[in-house]
Amino acid sequence: VGKDFGWKIDDDSNVTKVSAFMVNEEKIGVYQNCGRNDWFNKKGGGKLPANVTVYSTINELKNSGSKGYLIITDEIVDDDSLLQNAVVYRPPSLVVGIGLHWDTTKDTIKDGLMRCMNKFKLGEKSIARFVSIKKEKDVVGLVELAREMSTPIQYFEKEDLASIDTPNPSNTVQTFEGTPSVSEAAAIKSSEGKLVVEKQKFPPNLTIAIARIPN
Repeated sequence: VGKDFGWKIDDDSNVTKVSAFMVNEEKIGVYQNCGRNDWFNKKGGGKLPANVTVYSTINELKNSGSKGYLIITDEIVDDDSLLQNAVVYRPPSLVVGIGLHWDTTKDTIKDGLMRCMNKFKLGEKSIARFVSIKKEKDVVGLVELAREMSTPIQYFEKEDLASIDTPNPSNTVQTFEGTPSVSEAAAIKSSEGKLVVEKQKFPPNLTIAIARIPN
C-alpha cells in the first residue's frame, strides 16, 4: 500500500496473512493517524473495497470484529491481540528538532533520541528528518548519526528560527544561538505542523523536540 509514499513496514511477517484476508474479502479494519490519507485513491481508484472499514481510534479498531488490520501510525502499538493479525505501516511523519553544542557526540544524541521515542511511544521508522540550526561548521556527532540512521538533516538560519512561536523559549539559548529556541522552532518550521514532544533537556549539551507533519 505505502511503498509509493515512502512508508516502512514495522514487521513484514504478517503481510502474506493480511493480504490473504484481503483477497478472500474478509473484514479488514484500518486505523490511521498520520501520513497521506489519499493512499486508497492510488490503489483503489478513490474507493475502499466493501470489506475494508476505517476506524477513528485504536479501541474502535480492536472492537470492530475485523479479521485483519492495517495500522498506519507513527505511534507504538503494544496490543498483541491486534499485532498478530496486523500490518503496521510507518509513514515518514516525524521531524526531530535538535539543539546541541559543536562537540555533542553521536552517542549522546542517539541516546537522547531513543529516550524520547520510548518515553512518548513513537516509532523510530517514522523519523523523516533531523533539523537544527545552521552553525559555522556542521556538528560531527549529528552528521554521523544521520549517516548511521540514513536520515537527512535540514538546517535553518537563526533568523528563520527566531520568528517561530514556541512553548518553551530560553533566554540562555537566545544568548548563545541568537534565537530563543532551536529544537522546538526547527521542528515546527520544518514540519509545518505541531509538536508532539515539547523540548526535552539532556544537560549539558542537548535538547530534542519532535513535531508531526500534517496529513
